Amino acid sequence: MDKGLIMWIVFAAVFVVGVLVSRMIKNGTEKNGIEADAIISRIVDDGTSTDIDINVYVRYRTANGEEAEAILSNPRSDLEEGQRVRIKYHPKMKGNARLVSNE
Repeated sequence: MDKGLIMWIVFAAVFVVGVLVSRMIKNGTEKNGIEADAIISRIVDDGTSTDIDINVYVRYRTANGEEAEAILSNPRSDLEEGQRVRIKYHPKMKGNARLVSNE
């Protein structure tokens, strides 16, 4: 078998697995997630001169009172540091959150 073909098959398999894991996290958060009030703690531009890669982080308290920080999986461009928002997080994956609304 051609090495190029094998590389494409491996790449496609890794891509599909990544998409499936991402969907599992999203569906798990939507189905079993807990809503909480949060504050945008930081907005980080990890991009390069030719690529934009903005990550938005929130700080919040879990249902049991623990303080946590998570990256938003669905940030919007109108968010600012210090802004209050409503999020949903999965109790087993506190480092990821979904934006429910911005107040």
